[in-house]
Amino acid sequence: MPKNEEVVEPVEESLDLPAVVEGEEDTTDYKAEALKLRDKAIAQRERTKILKKEIVDTKKALETIAGAKKEPSPVKTGELDETQLDYLDLKGISEAEDIKVIEDIVKKTGQTVRQALKDDYVVSKLASNKAKRDVQGATPSSTKRAGGQVGDVASAAAKFKETGVLPEDRDLANAVVDSIAKAGNDRLPPWQR
Repeated sequence: MPKNEEVVEPVEESLDLPAVVEGEEDTTDYKAEALKLRDKAIAQRERTKILKKEIVDTKKALETIAGAKKEPSPVKTGELDETQLDYLDLKGISEAEDIKVIEDIVKKTGQTVRQALKDDYVVSKLASNKAKRDVQGATPSSTKRAGGQVGDVASAAAKFKETGVLPEDRDLANAVVDSIAKAGNDRLPPWQR
């Protein structure tokens, strides 16, 4: 053996088992030892469960004594919650622009939805929005007698063919492109072009 190497002897762990001497027969009851270890593990798990339950019980007791148990306050994100939206729907306010007006007022002033509905500004703004919607709903669609309307696909397509510029309204621009594509499709029957 070289002088530089150290001899490392294996370390035996104590397993609480009786030592066996050479030449002697092993009389250890391994089943009994295994049962003891199992019972010890079960007892430890039971103690841990009891300890956890006691910790939870003491926390609950401390919360009730200190009055620390409070309901979490709703986080205000600037949006109306479901009950407020249901209330507005019950009052007949379901348009997105009307809800936005009320939402802004509630956020800026800190009023409740009921208080905001009584505000003069909100009442006048809602009436103005309703009048605009009524006017847009009452405007007749394009007919032969009505002349060219702003949203007429045929006039927008003719203007596109002249200038090469699509309308800014996305839906109208899509309709113009579709109508031009149909007109150029010779696989469609003439009444569908």
